[in-house]
Amino acid sequence: MRIKEQIKYDLSSDQFTYLIREENSTLHKVDIVELNKRLNEVKKSNFWTTTLTVILCLSFLAVITFIGLKF
Repeated sequence: MRIKEQIKYDLSSDQFTYLIREENSTLHKVDIVELNKRLNEVKKSNFWTTTLTVILCLSFLAVITFIGLKF
């Protein structure tokens, strides 16, 4: 029987450069002011979308009610 050879990685060689982790000096922090501004824009957009949908549905309901009462 043949025993499977053990693979040894030499990180200093150029062959395994993809295994080396790059040191990143920047931290990924969230800017709270920017985040709040984006959230407020989304809330306003959702409010107007919901308002428009409700008005549209109520107008369709009014039209259907008017047609139903007419006949």
